[in-house]
Amino acid sequence: MHAHRQRYTLTDDYELRMAIPRDFPTGTVEVIVLSDEAADANQDWIRAQQARDLNVFFDLLNALPPSGRSIDEIDRQVREERDSWE
Repeated sequence: MHAHRQRYTLTDDYELRMAIPRDFPTGTVEVIVLSDEAADANQDWIRAQQARDLNVFFDLLNALPPSGRSIDEIDRQVREERDSWE
């Protein structure tokens, strides 16, 4: 097994460019990326990304045409489904 270890900078656009020494064997390799930052340092960014993803989902739901069923029809179908579980 060969290993190459060197520090690189991850850019704001999350692109990583690596230069591997020419004497490194070609073929399939495994890349593991480790951060020097604590794992919880990005929690605010993760929460913001999840909120954006949820907003995209809600936008998609709002763009769908209505099903044409009434609230009573949907409630009845849900009730029938739940009753079938017993």
